[in-house]
Amino acid sequence: MWTIYGNNTSTTTIVAIPALGERKEMFIPLANYMNDVKWIVFDLPGSHKQQLADYSIPAFCQLIHEVLVEQHINQAHFIGSSLGAWAIQEFADLFPQKVQSLTLLDGGHYFLGERSEVHEEVALAANIENFDDIAAAIHEQTYSMPNLEKQAYEHFEQYFLGNYILHNDFYAHHCDEIAYNALSKELLTTNYCLKQTDISLQLVIAEASADDFSKSKVIDFKKHFPHAHVTFLQYGQHYLPLTNTAELAVILQKFYETPYGKES
Repeated sequence: MWTIYGNNTSTTTIVAIPALGERKEMFIPLANYMNDVKWIVFDLPGSHKQQLADYSIPAFCQLIHEVLVEQHINQAHFIGSSLGAWAIQEFADLFPQKVQSLTLLDGGHYFLGERSEVHEEVALAANIENFDDIAAAIHEQTYSMPNLEKQAYEHFEQYFLGNYILHNDFYAHHCDEIAYNALSKELLTTNYCLKQTDISLQLVIAEASADDFSKSKVIDFKKHFPHAHVTFLQYGQHYLPLTNTAELAVILQKFYETPYGKES
């Protein structure tokens, strides 16, 4: 469920959590840009058809904590993409002494329950005979996104091809469907947003794919955390950090050199 990228001997550690339905490998391009630090990246519960007794975010946070203790990591910078942005806030609430900073990528800045949406079960792709059909759909999706960095198209397409695995003689999405839906429902019913914090905090929004509701919640977030650093990526897509990787690396490096949001 986890692995290490970058410089394993570095005294600086980044813990990274992917978006719902995604894999830890979505952080490889970013870790390659920032390969002077140690990255500990996690798969979400249910990844690669993994079946667990408890798929919840608090249980997941307990696992992360156990890994950090095992790896003798006293403190780390945390990055979460979409669902991962809510998960790292729950971790910070449970284990604040372990958190050096929080970076929320395109999520985590408001409680999803505020949308007043009803959870609907999602049927993940399964029983696909021809991998070429998957490849064609991913290629079309990749090049439908305008104005990305040149390398982002290649990284995006290569990564998403890896989201589909052979399962019972057919191709299927890697994520366990029960886990996927449990996590999705959890975000709609449990508010993991921090109420207050003195941890260094930043929010990065992929502006090109953000809807009006999400953008309006950024205003509330800035009022609630006036010392947080908020950045809109003009051509950003929701799949950060696979998209806008180089731009995001610069933002992170600046943030880690002079963290925003740390109250005196």
